[in-house]
Amino acid sequence: MENADQLLTFTQVAIAVAGFAGIIGTFQFKDGETIRRGDAVGLAVVVNTGLMSAFYSTLPLLLINFGIDDSTVWAVSSGMTCIIYAYFSFDIAIRLKNFKTYRTFNKLLIYVLFIVGFAVIVINILNAFNIVFKREFGPYYISLIYSLGLVCYMFSRLLLRPIWRTLRKQEAEKLDHDDS
Repeated sequence: MENADQLLTFTQVAIAVAGFAGIIGTFQFKDGETIRRGDAVGLAVVVNTGLMSAFYSTLPLLLINFGIDDSTVWAVSSGMTCIIYAYFSFDIAIRLKNFKTYRTFNKLLIYVLFIVGFAVIVINILNAFNIVFKREFGPYYISLIYSLGLVCYMFSRLLLRPIWRTLRKQEAEKLDHDDS
């Protein structure tokens, strides 16, 4: 599979996941329903990162269509990715208010995701400036794979968390009813 084929496939997957998340988010949070900050941040991550990934998977194709050489395409694409990743990381960090109240597992997971995201930024900075990496496709593709993994994880969370909440609530009500 050529780089362009991989990028176009990635674009389709990113848009599909972002679209489904928007549909789920629309129907999941009805009037009178309590919306939690984690759910709102999760939905924002899925939609924003999914659409950002779709754009950044087509950016190299745009540059290639202007006849720009591959080395410059991957340098520019890697550099642009670093800027948007840093912005979205900062935005997510700000939206995660009351971080101290999160469960230990969730804190650990958030730290891991931010550390991996930071490593992706560093890898792409190195690629953009021709240090260690030679302005190549691989480091750039790592950033797309990371964002897809993040989007898919947050999508599954968005889909499954309300189901688990409802199940726990039903089980608690059944226990209360059985104890009566």
